[in-house]
Amino acid sequence: MNNHGSRSKKKSGVKLALAACLLPAMLAGCSSGGNPEKTDEPKAGASVDPGVKTKITVAMQSQTSVQDRKTNQLTKMLEEKFNVDMNFVELPADINEAKTKLALMVSSGTTLPDIVNISLDDVTAYDYASKGVFVKLDNYYKDPAIAVNYNSIQGTDKSFIYNNLKLADGSVYALPNYVVLNWNEGSYRAWVNSDWMKKLNLQMPATTDDLYNVLKAFAEKDPNGNGKKDEIGIVGSKNGWGQNPMVYLMNSFIYANPDKGYLDVKDGKIVASFVQPEWKQGLEYMNKLVKDGLLSPLSFTQDSNQLKALVNVEGGMAGITTSGSYSLYTPAVLHNTMALLAPVKGPGGKSFTPYNPTLPNPLWFITKDSKNPKLAFQIGDYLLNQDVSKISRYGEKGVDWSEDPAITAQYIGDFEVSHGIKTGIAILNPKFWGNPQNKNWQDINPAYRPLALSRISSSTKRGEADPNASPNFQPAFMNMYVPNFPKEFISKLSYTAEELKKIANSKTAIDSYVTDTAVAFITGNMPLSQWDKYLSELGKMGLDSYLATAQAAYDRNK
Repeated sequence: MNNHGSRSKKKSGVKLALAACLLPAMLAGCSSGGNPEKTDEPKAGASVDPGVKTKITVAMQSQTSVQDRKTNQLTKMLEEKFNVDMNFVELPADINEAKTKLALMVSSGTTLPDIVNISLDDVTAYDYASKGVFVKLDNYYKDPAIAVNYNSIQGTDKSFIYNNLKLADGSVYALPNYVVLNWNEGSYRAWVNSDWMKKLNLQMPATTDDLYNVLKAFAEKDPNGNGKKDEIGIVGSKNGWGQNPMVYLMNSFIYANPDKGYLDVKDGKIVASFVQPEWKQGLEYMNKLVKDGLLSPLSFTQDSNQLKALVNVEGGMAGITTSGSYSLYTPAVLHNTMALLAPVKGPGGKSFTPYNPTLPNPLWFITKDSKNPKLAFQIGDYLLNQDVSKISRYGEKGVDWSEDPAITAQYIGDFEVSHGIKTGIAILNPKFWGNPQNKNWQDINPAYRPLALSRISSSTKRGEADPNASPNFQPAFMNMYVPNFPKEFISKLSYTAEELKKIANSKTAIDSYVTDTAVAFITGNMPLSQWDKYLSELGKMGLDSYLATAQAAYDRNK
């Protein structure tokens, strides 16, 4: 199972864009050292003598798991394919140090490498792009003869990748690393103590009313058997990944995604979930849970470590916990007790899963000093080929992994029993990833592995399953949570520097006020009779202007 319980480093558009505005002053003063108009149209590929290798220089962060990038098998494959001589400029392994070194290279006026192959946030990338440091790639993308592999991508992935690579000027300056894992796209999950459910002969709740009755039984019927009324109905933490129970519960009333500032989109229009009547209904429901001793107020004050200590007590202390990762639980509790709980429907008959789609990670920026940007682009596009993308993750075909049906038939994957999806990639060398090797760049390069690929790889041989391995919750997640993803959603919001300056204060104030007042309403520290006053305060904070600016950012990424 691939990283099912780990938090991926996904980009949440609003949060990253706002955080990135705190760039070093040095970066803000970067100079292109050239004519910005050079980026208006891609330069045509220079004619190349077939007998002479074209030199291509790539700046990358150092990697201890890659022994020698110059002699690396992936490097040699690219050199042979494109008749190039690839050389590398080593940047520090730490991303902040790497960005600082890049800023120094740009500001010093030194000749830049052809390609900068590091992950840059949108604001940093746009700062360079607006100064002419990076080349616009839109025309390359639109030419199937140049972007061969990008244009072979099927379905909606193609437009999704392109639209979410756009910067604030509406243009694209990078090639993507796009690897989809559904598990990380819907992290606001709930887990139920199945032992308590069985002991009390309870059915899994399907509605908020059912949930209330289950929590009441947990709190009143001593399911842990210690003779005390010390059981907690539902509990979470203030800072753990997906551990705020308010999010799980609120999504029975209205779509509520904290990673997008609780903004939603309906028929193309950005709206604030936190001013809708359904938001108030959700607060009233949670306030009742607190009053009746079913939702623990500890959820809003304790940290993830405190939650972990609470839920792993022998016999159990909590009936339902919220968490994105099942690493919250000890192996014994996870194996013997916990089950994934589906979202429950509210009084409106709906339930939602906050959706944070996997975004393309922008890499492979082509600089103004590249003598052959078309060739540089084509090399990056070749890395999007699915066969090459498998090499960039799994290593050498036939040695580290195999697609031979006679071999893959010997392996059992996560989705075979539940979904009938048989293993298509057998991982022959599970220790390849993360250990020193000289076969690939450890996936720090453009790549495209769609959702289908994440479901067909396996390193488990039939009959050799590890009894101590974590249970496979992915199929249950696919059945319970993924169908509740919204059809219309915000993938990211890329703001210009001017827009960030305009909304910085109101955005920060609104975020804090919404979070704080929600907790106050839920715990009873603020009566819900003050709802109108709450709405009035949001208006004074500049909510209308903030939503208008968010709308402009959203429209650019359509």
